[in-house]
Amino acid sequence: MLKTLIAIFLLSLVGFVTPTYAIESCNCVAFRLDDIQDYWLDDVQTKIINTFQEKNASLTIGIIANYFGLDNKIVDLVKQRVHGSPLLEIANHGWNHEHFATFTENGQWWLLHQANQKILNVTGIMPDVFITPYDSINNDTFQAARENNLKFISANETSDPPPYPLENASLFRLPYVGALGDLNKNATDWINYDQTHVHSEILRGLLQYGYAVVVLHPQDFSMKHRFNYTNTVNSTRIDELSSIMDQLRSENIKIVTMSEIPNQSKLYVKYPSWLDIVSHWDFKGNVSSAEFTNLVDFLKDQKLVTTSLVSSYPVHKNISATYFWVGEPASADNDYINNLASAWDSQWVQDFGGVDDPTKRDALMPLGFHPHENPFYVALPYDDFADNGTRKPDVNATYWYHEKNWQENESMVKNTWVMITKGDKTAYAQWEDAGPFQSDDLGYVFGSATPQNTINKNAGIDLSPATWDYLGLEKGIDQVSWQFVNYANVPDGPWKNIVTVSQVNWSH
Repeated sequence: MLKTLIAIFLLSLVGFVTPTYAIESCNCVAFRLDDIQDYWLDDVQTKIINTFQEKNASLTIGIIANYFGLDNKIVDLVKQRVHGSPLLEIANHGWNHEHFATFTENGQWWLLHQANQKILNVTGIMPDVFITPYDSINNDTFQAARENNLKFISANETSDPPPYPLENASLFRLPYVGALGDLNKNATDWINYDQTHVHSEILRGLLQYGYAVVVLHPQDFSMKHRFNYTNTVNSTRIDELSSIMDQLRSENIKIVTMSEIPNQSKLYVKYPSWLDIVSHWDFKGNVSSAEFTNLVDFLKDQKLVTTSLVSSYPVHKNISATYFWVGEPASADNDYINNLASAWDSQWVQDFGGVDDPTKRDALMPLGFHPHENPFYVALPYDDFADNGTRKPDVNATYWYHEKNWQENESMVKNTWVMITKGDKTAYAQWEDAGPFQSDDLGYVFGSATPQNTINKNAGIDLSPATWDYLGLEKGIDQVSWQFVNYANVPDGPWKNIVTVSQVNWSH
């Protein structure tokens, strides 16, 4: 199998496998400790919770409600820790640890309701996380969870397959991707997984879904013989858990509670599309954990897996895009407005270096000349100067208005970087003209309004030929998402070969 991995990697280097995937990642891991209950391995349960406290790491615990409330050793610890730091998050883990999918929707609703009420009565906390016992889940479970005001639900990837959106969800689905142990295939013995295996599963989750949840059980940390658990802590396993947390922190991976995952600041992760195939092999056990981890580390060293900060600026989704170019002649397609000049440069063609003709290309570059300015450029429907050359009074609505002292003839928007996404492809470009068809649409460009323009399916952004071709868009009109991004967060790519720095130039 390792030879297969090497072969795929070599193909990617020589260009046979070129597509890349890009996801937003919280770069975070949540540990969930299942099966919290009275009088069962309570020394072990206590040690696990205290280990997270000692490591200053957050933890989510799943309480079996009907079996919780009488054992002062575990109950007092939970009540003490839920209001402290690091965070200890309480989750509903069923009433009697039932197979939920075997119940009707009403039955599931009642189980969740009485479990929540019991946990509230004992701890003073109303859970908003549900950890499904036995990973037993169906559509009725989702509905029953929503009706009980639960906001997060966690099973496994098999019973609750992806995708797992991390925004605008009424119920966030956060299945676990790794575990420190589990029953063997015959359900007769408990298997412990080592640090390398757990770490590879965390990497897989971060790459595929943008987050990772790791499940723990008290059995993972109990001294045992075959299937007989004792209330004696396995110190070796506790040390291994500590080492896993240390390794994550050395890689700047955050440890959070489950409910914190959607609210974490995001990194933008790009990686070769074929890595998903290898991730699936890792999930199926067809490659070893060490092989998968070593491959990911190697790809990071070769900058084939890259991360950058996601822009804090809002995303404009499903925006109709059209293409335009430096030197485009006036025609019916552009409302008889030529692009010999831009909003900020009266001799744009000359300063760019020529006409950026979309029919005459050398790969992503114009054919016949080397451009003086970035061929990755866009137009957005706002100009920060009025027709008479004075600055508009509404420029204080730009996100970066207060970041510096602007010179009198310095545009606040020209050369700004924009991230444009279509499917799994992302390009970066600089803002170099006002349009399409509008130059005062402040509410759209720097707000959440839809474009004022009604031409070309309400087009809200113009893209240069290089930007259009890189994204693989259909000629004419296509839909994209875009957002502003600071230059420090723009990854390496063809858009950085030439960076436009010129400012306002209405005459020579």
